[in-house]
Amino acid sequence: MKQRKEAHQMLELGGIVRGGRILEIGCGRGVGVEIIFDTFDPSYVEAFDFDPDQVGLAKQRLLSRYQDKVKLYVASATEIPSPDSLFDAVFDFGALHHIPNNSIAIGEISRVLKPDGRFFFMELLSSLTMKPIMRFLTQHPPEAQFTWDELSMKLANSGLVVSENSYVVSSTRVVGVARKSTL
Repeated sequence: MKQRKEAHQMLELGGIVRGGRILEIGCGRGVGVEIIFDTFDPSYVEAFDFDPDQVGLAKQRLLSRYQDKVKLYVASATEIPSPDSLFDAVFDFGALHHIPNNSIAIGEISRVLKPDGRFFFMELLSSLTMKPIMRFLTQHPPEAQFTWDELSMKLANSGLVVSENSYVVSSTRVVGVARKSTL
């Protein structure tokens, strides 16, 4: 339910990707892929996760419904197995704060985006993930956590531009859209 709300925020901030080619990083069991199809109307979605069991669940959930419109596979966001400038948009429903070297992952996201492509993201911030109760209940690598200022700097360093009206930040999370620079 929360992902759908966040997707609608993403839509308001970054617009539809009708007929586009989309990548989702950290797809888990495939809920994000469904939301992307339902909300953004792409022609094709690729999605991957580092965990083979999650990709298996995503395949069970999605392949019969989307058939040749979806490709699901095991991969790492720090080594995206796609050519440069392939995707119109990349989606992240909270994967980056699980990736120890997420600066490399952000660089990979920028690499696979077309010029002026959009990176739609929802991320939990260190103000939440580093709380003792969260550290006890979840597995978020400490070195992967960031504040909004740190994340926005990582995006900028990879050529992903977040404009003033393209994000919503709260005390614990950020939802936003960055565009790949055309320079």
